[in-house]
Amino acid sequence: MDRAHMRENAKQMRHREFLALLIVIMGMITLMGGLTMTILLSNHMSWFLFFPYEPSSSGMFGMTLTLLGFALTSAGFVSAVYYDREKNWFSRQIRESDAIAEPILEKQENIRDE
Repeated sequence: MDRAHMRENAKQMRHREFLALLIVIMGMITLMGGLTMTILLSNHMSWFLFFPYEPSSSGMFGMTLTLLGFALTSAGFVSAVYYDREKNWFSRQIRESDAIAEPILEKQENIRDE
């Protein structure tokens, strides 16, 4: 693989990792909004597993925001870890190709100097 192509892929993975972290932040905000809405608008809380909800429209909206927040946070975290591993793989390949190419380039420069 070409080093320029690998550098471009490493930059792309770094960008995707940043977007995944923004998705985590968006998920946390949605999660907190859903929990806050559910707690503030409910007079009598019912529980579904460990999610509080009220069988009214506002309670269901709060439950939806809560579940969406958990899903976004989880998906963002998993994708951030995946893109970080991909970025590290490309960076390692670039370092290895530089380590291989340096002695070859030095030999060529020595031959030209002589």
